[in-house]
Amino acid sequence: MNLQRIRETIAAYGQEFPHRPNGHLWQIQKTFQDHWDLNAPDLVEMIDQSIQSQVNRRMWSREGYQPKQVLLAFTTMEPLLVHAMFSDLFHSGRDLQGRISRFQFHADELLHSYRERGYKPAYAGHDQDLPIITFYLAMRYPAQHGPYDHHAFVRSLEALQVTSLPQVPDPERWIKVARTLLNFMQKDEPLMQAYELVRQDPLAYQDETLLLVWDYMQWLAGQP
Repeated sequence: MNLQRIRETIAAYGQEFPHRPNGHLWQIQKTFQDHWDLNAPDLVEMIDQSIQSQVNRRMWSREGYQPKQVLLAFTTMEPLLVHAMFSDLFHSGRDLQGRISRFQFHADELLHSYRERGYKPAYAGHDQDLPIITFYLAMRYPAQHGPYDHHAFVRSLEALQVTSLPQVPDPERWIKVARTLLNFMQKDEPLMQAYELVRQDPLAYQDETLLLVWDYMQWLAGQP
């Protein structure tokens, strides 16, 4: 990466940050942290309360994309399997790609079982894709993970004049790049001052999180 380009774009992003529309993500992260408990007696209610926002639900609810709704249906049908899926996904000692693949594999199984049993409504797919699975990881482990957006990742690397671009989704590389970029961002005082205003919100997640890097990459990619 071009270090001068990184510093220049971070400085420009710092000026735009107060006007970015994604501050609600820090609230979603805190809500998840406050409610997530796999030992809760009602797993459906716990998941519903954990993945919640009073501002914007676009990460998990938009036309043709309803991963939370499908997940709640699966949990109602097979709570023990969903419990096991998240236990495995959040087991940081295991290979990340393996955890993601197993989560998707079991989601495929659940969708097949859901259809076989004739549950309504019928779903065209389970929508447990890489963006939503990495969203779960980002909500659970804010300092270690961020939501993965392959298009934004590639576009942002291009903007930073990186020549070796990922040809296929690579969340592990995203994490490495994000941690490097976060170090640069934390040294930009105007950006950190603007960011502090977000963290002062009592409804927002207060500790270190890669969401700031995620939003920076969205901005680099020209996305809201």
